[in-house]
Amino acid sequence: MCAKCGDGGHPNIEKLDKADMVYDLSAVWSVAKEVFPYFDRLPFDWDEQYRKYLGKVIDVEDTSAFHDLMEEFLSSLNDGHTKYIPPAEFRRSAPFSRPAKPSFSFSDGVLTIKINEFIADHSAYVRNLLEENDGISLVRLDIRDNIGGNTYYGAKVAELFISGVFHACRKWTQAYKASDFAGASQLLSDSEETLQEYIRNGLITENELAEARRIISRTNYKEYEDSWGSEKNKAIYDGPMEVLVSNNTISAAEDFAAMFRSNRRAVLIGEPTYGSTGTPCMVNLRCGGRAQVVSVGYRLLDGTEFIGKGIIPDVLKGQ
Repeated sequence: MCAKCGDGGHPNIEKLDKADMVYDLSAVWSVAKEVFPYFDRLPFDWDEQYRKYLGKVIDVEDTSAFHDLMEEFLSSLNDGHTKYIPPAEFRRSAPFSRPAKPSFSFSDGVLTIKINEFIADHSAYVRNLLEENDGISLVRLDIRDNIGGNTYYGAKVAELFISGVFHACRKWTQAYKASDFAGASQLLSDSEETLQEYIRNGLITENELAEARRIISRTNYKEYEDSWGSEKNKAIYDGPMEVLVSNNTISAAEDFAAMFRSNRRAVLIGEPTYGSTGTPCMVNLRCGGRAQVVSVGYRLLDGTEFIGKGIIPDVLKGQ
């Protein structure tokens, strides 16, 4: 327990436990080192960043300042799904409120369904709308204010419109075994001159040396395509579709938009999406905060980057 919390769970800003603070920083650093999928994009070395912030944590004399440092430390990874969440009493943002339930309108053959989150499975609701309304000529899915949630729930809705097995994104995660890491560390303990001599003598190849360096730098990735639906699944609507998106289309909602974009199943209309999705690893910390670190890298199925940029609609708002 962090000393600031005392024995009753109430904050005591006058008391700081440096050991707990150092532990929290170290825990976040080590988890990120194991799972973060974008180290190849950072302009700094993560170990050096840790050492820099370790000095700051050792010097900090204010509880609020410590939580600010933790937020700053994780923000330096520059990923929307990677962040530090301080204890409630130190948060600046408003408490989370559950978005409105799905709603719809039906006029002149156009069925518009607004879905504000994928925190729950809305596929039964959407299925009923498709089955109960006759003469549908266009389905418009409005996810402009969708905060995300669980991509699985989004996929259950997408299955109503996309038959069979389908894919949305190319993904990657760190890929290594402990023995691979140990072997790479042994190889790279030699000097560059010795390594080049090994290559000249045929003991290792350039590719093997490059792989060892990727393993040590945590940039040796396993790539794969996500997979949704099933071979038996049959869409219940296969007519024209539009998906409305905006900068408030976030996380699982972006995965959902990617399902329709990658399968050419709908026209995306609106503004670029937020540009942040992934599978965050959650870390509960000793001083009351919590960290989440993204563990999966994403591109659209055709290789288009959208993390930090957003998915660009087919038709931009105003055109």
